[in-house]
Amino acid sequence: MTEQERLFVQELVKATVRETIRELKRGGLLKSESDIAYTEATAILKSYYVDGETDTAVASALHELSDDPYYNIIPLYFRYGYTIERIAEYFDVEISTVSRNKKRLCLELYNLIE
Repeated sequence: MTEQERLFVQELVKATVRETIRELKRGGLLKSESDIAYTEATAILKSYYVDGETDTAVASALHELSDDPYYNIIPLYFRYGYTIERIAEYFDVEISTVSRNKKRLCLELYNLIE
């Protein structure tokens, strides 16, 4: 195999892998690391607020986040069951702002716990 053929095959394999990963993500069969962390963080917060599980690591992480201007999104959503729309009204911001900050806070909480 010539060098040119080897480079062509290498690029073809890379393109195939990239497209395969895109298709898996689109189909919900492959998640990014941050999506996995976000899913785990929401499960942790549901257990903490809804199931009443006492977890000092979660309590400590929540305390560290409590100075954040959007901190109240977490208890409003997980403890009191507010919708994203209702929280947006509460903060007088766009729904996308609430969604973005909810995800950010969940990821920060996850990183503090881990």
